[in-house]
Amino acid sequence: MGRIPGWQTQTIYHTVAELMTEETPDTIIISQPSDTYVCLGYHQKLDHVFDRKVCNEKDIPILRRKVGGGGTYLDSNQLFYQCVFHQSRVPKDSKKVYEQMLTPVVNTLKHFFDVKAELKGSHEVEINGKRIAGIGGGQIGDASIVVGNILFDFDFETMASMWSVPNEQFREIANQAMKDHIITLDDIGSVVPMDKFANQLIEEYETYFNRKLNPGGMTIDEIERAGEMGAYLRSDSFLNYMDDTNGSSHRKPLKIARDVFIHYDNMEMDGEEIAGSFRVENGKIHSVKFEKTDLKLESVVVGKKFENWKEFIQKLEIIV
Repeated sequence: MGRIPGWQTQTIYHTVAELMTEETPDTIIISQPSDTYVCLGYHQKLDHVFDRKVCNEKDIPILRRKVGGGGTYLDSNQLFYQCVFHQSRVPKDSKKVYEQMLTPVVNTLKHFFDVKAELKGSHEVEINGKRIAGIGGGQIGDASIVVGNILFDFDFETMASMWSVPNEQFREIANQAMKDHIITLDDIGSVVPMDKFANQLIEEYETYFNRKLNPGGMTIDEIERAGEMGAYLRSDSFLNYMDDTNGSSHRKPLKIARDVFIHYDNMEMDGEEIAGSFRVENGKIHSVKFEKTDLKLESVVVGKKFENWKEFIQKLEIIV
């Protein structure tokens, strides 16, 4: 699809998926947004993820997609790949579906760069141990979907400014974690043009599936439906939609990368509230910023399991 308006990069794959039947060809959509927007995962609550006021001030639109994953910041420095296959033609195991759709992405990175590119967990694309892609997936109608991007560059400061956070300490610790665990092609000195990368990605998909990818445009039905879909994904009713089947009404930790999360938690001790923002890696506290306390508590909990942090505070003997 080339370079297209941001809202269209979401609506096209939604539309292809919605209209897919067993007779519809499996489709891989390659595109680049021409403008900036943020996108909410299907199971997320808007006010837990993005600050609407800041987004409005920066004139950055918010969309919600119908597939899972976290809130994402998307702009013209990213290349999108969106795989829409009929459910009868993919494995039943979602992990294997991700492996099918993401292995060509990893192979494209290996083709161009002398880096350690790999698929980690079920759906994390990494180079040199750092995240270079945001991945989402799910099912719409009869279609199985895996969507993702490659970061050619990334605006960390703008992304961090638009988060909905309990306090500025949370934003600060999360922004640093992002910089530590996310990598871009610019970081490794890439000079590969985006269109050349896209063409190689198409070749890698053809090789992996042993099937020829035939270039094609949208059908009349898809074009008509895409306009309606675009309005829906940006509508207040869908942005404020709340599906609480997996506890979405409760604020969840902010995922930065594989096994890296930012938590906000609190407890009470001797009538005083102790609250903090925690950077947790592989279940252990990497760093923490406490608020409203003169006590030096960071060293007590750093390196400990996050789930046990309150116990260590309670056991602390404070000598005045």
